[in-house]
Amino acid sequence: MENTEDATQIRETLREWIGLDDQIRALQTQIKGLRDRKTALGGNVLEFMQGNNLDNFVIEGGVGTIAKSTRTVRPPLRRSAIRTQLLLQFADQPQRVAEALRAIEGIQEGDDMSVGGTQRVVLSRRLPRTQNINLQ
Repeated sequence: MENTEDATQIRETLREWIGLDDQIRALQTQIKGLRDRKTALGGNVLEFMQGNNLDNFVIEGGVGTIAKSTRTVRPPLRRSAIRTQLLLQFADQPQRVAEALRAIEGIQEGDDMSVGGTQRVVLSRRLPRTQNINLQ
């Protein structure tokens, strides 16, 4: 008798768990759609800000500001770049180059990217701080 109660309880728990999992998946799909729309609209905002030489918007109603910032992203070090630089620096010492290359053998191979890095322009929203402090 206890087995049937346990089986019924676990079935009900599984149904609830699966229902919650389905809800989470549906919400994640909605979130992805919202993020895609936000990215598309952000492109329009960035284009407007760059065209009008603006760095930020102060949003009416005290909901914060939208700021434009430029970030420089450096490419990761690649084996080919390290090898080239070692050969240039230690051209007269091939033994040291071979030792150094053996020491860094675990670095994955990949295409060498430009040394200067890339710049990304990003929008960020800053919310005003709330001043609700209760010390009671």
